[in-house]
Amino acid sequence: MKIFVNFKTYKQGSGLNALKLMRKLQKAKTDVTFCLQPGDVHLSNKVRKPVWAQHVDAVKCGQSTGWILPENMKQNGASGVLINHSEHKAKDIGKIVARCKEAALQTMILVPTASEVLKVKKFNPDYIGVEPPDFIGSKTHSVTSKPNIISHAVKNAGMIPLIVGAGIKSEHDIIVAKTLGAKGVLVASAIVKSTRPLEALKKLY
Repeated sequence: MKIFVNFKTYKQGSGLNALKLMRKLQKAKTDVTFCLQPGDVHLSNKVRKPVWAQHVDAVKCGQSTGWILPENMKQNGASGVLINHSEHKAKDIGKIVARCKEAALQTMILVPTASEVLKVKKFNPDYIGVEPPDFIGSKTHSVTSKPNIISHAVKNAGMIPLIVGAGIKSEHDIIVAKTLGAKGVLVASAIVKSTRPLEALKKLY
């Protein structure tokens, strides 16, 4: 199972703190990818695990002040990009995916429901992630408490690997997700905000 750790803009996952955290987490013997703020992606050359950007825009070189250029993320060491996270919705998902392909970046489109999977499948991303907003950041429940969401999303995704997130924090969550056909999980606060992040990551496998 692939594990994507979203550092969000948590203090523990920003700037030099992000580097310190990555160096701790890369000791884990598992397939882990770090999803960083675009301004921190350049730290990728200091760690062994893959680094993704949390967002890019569907722009090209030119008059696009303040927007995030896919090629810039690639040149700074990103190997992929999260698209349409619930905290940063995208209006032009298809165009962003197309630009990422031009820049040789992998993509994961995030959606809140299994039915939304069908709407973004046509863009042919490398992964589709399902994160029901009600479970994001929850300390008591996770998406695996609603197995029908995962099973329907897996079915709708077809050949595109499905990643599940929202409240993921335990090996039980991983087992349930894998049993239902998911190919990985997306986690954030359970690891990034933990006082013992490496141990928190190890609990997942």
